[in-house]
Amino acid sequence: MDEIQIIRKETFKDYFKPGCGLGVVFGGLSAVVSFVDGGNSLLYSLLMGLIVWSVMVFAVGGIGFFGYEYFERKKRIKKLKSKKYSFLHAESFQLHSDLFFEGTYKEYFIRVLPMSKWQNARKEIEYDIIEAYYTFDTEKNEENLTGIYFLGELHFSNHCVGFLPKDWKNPDFKNNFDGLISILKREDLKPFSKEDWENSFGKALKEQQEKDEKARTRQVVKIGKLLDIKYIKKNKNASS
Repeated sequence: MDEIQIIRKETFKDYFKPGCGLGVVFGGLSAVVSFVDGGNSLLYSLLMGLIVWSVMVFAVGGIGFFGYEYFERKKRIKKLKSKKYSFLHAESFQLHSDLFFEGTYKEYFIRVLPMSKWQNARKEIEYDIIEAYYTFDTEKNEENLTGIYFLGELHFSNHCVGFLPKDWKNPDFKNNFDGLISILKREDLKPFSKEDWENSFGKALKEQQEKDEKARTRQVVKIGKLLDIKYIKKNKNASS
């Protein structure tokens, strides 16, 4: 298995972009409050806004970058090299820099996505989602294939099937892979390579995700501007 870098290349800016965006919103709002409500000079108000912007960039970007990109990733990488994933290592699955496994098993391209969530804000639950990619010669309604199987609840969409194994606490990856492939073959769903799937469906899904992310970013900025405008109007009405 290839060695994974703890700190990923070119991720520094990804942590600071949200901090810069939030800094503009809260820094701008602070400057307006200082100038309109506090009666401070324009230069002083702009300085206050700059300080708030700097704090947001450091808090969201700096702490987030070192807290997650180094310490949290280092802990997760150690877990992904543990005995739990020994079958994946033996089958030459690669550990991606985004901390998921991918490889080919019995001609099918498969991904294992380690996940975690907090339960009752106290205990972190860890589990793995298994995905396999397929194609077919004759048109099929993939939604009709979605349902409860002996492996768990399988979801079919965009030439990809994913599921949470029933034995998620201590998954037997070999049994899950073999069972999944038996279902795919029974339904006449043939292997689909990583390259073919990404060229056919992956790019379109990624572009849609990027559009959704840009839309959310624009909405945050829009809300910040709206707050500034409303605050100014409110104070103008109050002073008249």
